[in-house]
Amino acid sequence: MSIIRALNQAIGQLNDPAFRRVILLGFGLSLLVFLLLLGGLIALVPLIPESGIDWIDKAVIWLAGLGVPLIFALVTWLLFPAVMTSITSLFLDDVVDAVEALHYPDLAGWRASPLHEVIWLGLRLSLLIVLINLLALPLYLTLLFTGFGTLALYLAINGYLLGREYYEMVAVRHATPKNAGHLRKQNRDKAFLGGLMIALLFMIPVLNLMAPVIGIAMMVHLFHDKQENKPESRRVN
Repeated sequence: MSIIRALNQAIGQLNDPAFRRVILLGFGLSLLVFLLLLGGLIALVPLIPESGIDWIDKAVIWLAGLGVPLIFALVTWLLFPAVMTSITSLFLDDVVDAVEALHYPDLAGWRASPLHEVIWLGLRLSLLIVLINLLALPLYLTLLFTGFGTLALYLAINGYLLGREYYEMVAVRHATPKNAGHLRKQNRDKAFLGGLMIALLFMIPVLNLMAPVIGIAMMVHLFHDKQENKPESRRVN
């Protein structure tokens, strides 16, 4: 199955009640997180110590006023996938259930992911995205002058991370966590291409609000690709 076909099938199921519920929950809670972040940045501005020199203090306030929205925009751009995915991952099992019930009723996952496992997968992805993107920040800034290098690096890093974690979120319903990792490694190209598409979705206005749901639904289709005639693949202990 091609990435485009899997994406089209995922988008075609957006009217499913399970999809709508998870999208609304993920968007609402993520919006709250970023509003709190913006409020925190604004609250820090008055705490900047004064120098006692009028023009310097005015310049600092002006720079702070300019810097807050820039910092907020940069942090939002870099961390939105992590925050949205972390929050939405708590509810993504419902999306996987809906996709498998409609398209793969005979290949549905045999194990329900325990809550602690779901939380861990979401937190692991969020921490990896935050840490690696922060480490890559000097490179992002350096590559800004190339015109395309920052975008290419961003997609490569986040495509790998999102593909890895989203694939395992699906695989872990069909295998133990350890073997889910093995399944992902066996399909690393498929997982990376899926992750690359998810990273692109996060960059498109409006679609980025639905990216985690579309992404996990697409990954279900990619996971089950060529599995229909392999009943032994239904359970990996």
